[in-house]
Amino acid sequence: MNILVIDDDKDSRESMSTILGLLGHTMLEAGSAEEGLERLRQVPSINLLLSDIKMPGKSGIDFLRELRGCREADGFDVVLFTGFATVETAVDALRLGAYDYLLKPVGMNDLVDLLDRVGKRTEIRNRNMDSALSGAIQPTSLYRLPEVQDRLGFFSKSMHQKMEQAIKFHEDRGLSVLIQGETGVGKELMAKLIHHGLQEGGCHLPFIDINCAAIMPSLFESELFGYEHGAFTGGLKRGQLGKFDAARGGTLFLDEVAEIPLEKQGILLRVLQEKEFYRVGGTQKIKTDVRIICATNVSLEDAVKAGNFRKDLYYRLKVGMLYLPPLRQRLEEIIPLSLYFLRELSRQKGKRFQNISPEAAKELVSYSWPGNVRELRNAIELAVFMHDAEVLTGEHLHLDDAEMGEAAAFRGEKIDGVEGLGDVINNQVNNLVQRALEDCGGNKTAAAEKLGISRRKLYRLLEKVK
Repeated sequence: MNILVIDDDKDSRESMSTILGLLGHTMLEAGSAEEGLERLRQVPSINLLLSDIKMPGKSGIDFLRELRGCREADGFDVVLFTGFATVETAVDALRLGAYDYLLKPVGMNDLVDLLDRVGKRTEIRNRNMDSALSGAIQPTSLYRLPEVQDRLGFFSKSMHQKMEQAIKFHEDRGLSVLIQGETGVGKELMAKLIHHGLQEGGCHLPFIDINCAAIMPSLFESELFGYEHGAFTGGLKRGQLGKFDAARGGTLFLDEVAEIPLEKQGILLRVLQEKEFYRVGGTQKIKTDVRIICATNVSLEDAVKAGNFRKDLYYRLKVGMLYLPPLRQRLEEIIPLSLYFLRELSRQKGKRFQNISPEAAKELVSYSWPGNVRELRNAIELAVFMHDAEVLTGEHLHLDDAEMGEAAAFRGEKIDGVEGLGDVINNQVNNLVQRALEDCGGNKTAAAEKLGISRRKLYRLLEKVK
């Protein structure tokens, strides 16, 4: 989406630009209501307008009032935000046609939810899907990245580098990319980042995913390339388009690519080389313009050595390569991810959880997470389902005792920027304490209550920080 942000605070605009870019959108900016109106006249393809209310000159409310009846305001939603909230301003904004009203600083969860809702409204408003693709998977224009911290999110140093590489891969659609990593590390998320990049066009191109492990060998060709009328018994009379048709102009994401039967791998290789294919039962060559991104949780190099994967296909797929390290090697991400999942799931399930106690943080960081980020989310979801409180404690977690204390530091595996598990735990607990103090304006009693610990415990933690 093209999103216009109007805010006299330059730092706020830059922060919003980073977040929206990572979410796959293009941001235009203006420092005043007057400048915003001029940008609307210059760029007619705005999908969403986000405006501050309290600004020098015209306020956001005045700007919204002026927009009423203007042709420049047709076809997009307006959302106002402010750090000085009153019931009156909220009512005024909604009466003047604002789609929503947010508080500053705008939280990542609120922004992602807003973009999802606006995206669905835009899809309904501009629904023009090709009828020829009926029954095929439709393009995905919105995707979620977790809450952003610093410039590229709360990810570790190694993941920052992976994300930057993914954005670089986005620039050349002719480049095949192979993503390797354990189950649950976020391979599909990275594939979507490669597809969307930070450019406007990525949002409007199809992203089609297919799990190769779920395709029966006898149906492999028809799933990918489709089939013509009468190609085989039981097929649709009119024939069927395949995933290459659905992904035309965009990206085809082949998950678990190592599971493609050996006898079918040559067919995929030929399509990658020739950029054309035949439908099953067809005689006409069909040109294809599709970027291929593959993912696997096993080593394709080992599969080649074992004779289970074609060497020529392997080298064709690995033009661009990304290896995503397991969560046990990215320990500093665990608490920020946990907080994001905790708050998101609590909101969805109507629970009160907002914070994590220091004791729970130690348990989360000490666990080895063999299922990686997916298992972490599942663990938080179970805790939210089973319990309801403002602070997540160790008693709310249901972690496998056999996996406790088996984190990467105990096995000598490399961890980004830290010496060992103890350092990571202390850093994460310190961050939780500092965050609670900031949220409570330095009030230690309130901060202790927010963390679910006694004031004496808080003082002991603060002593360790010194």
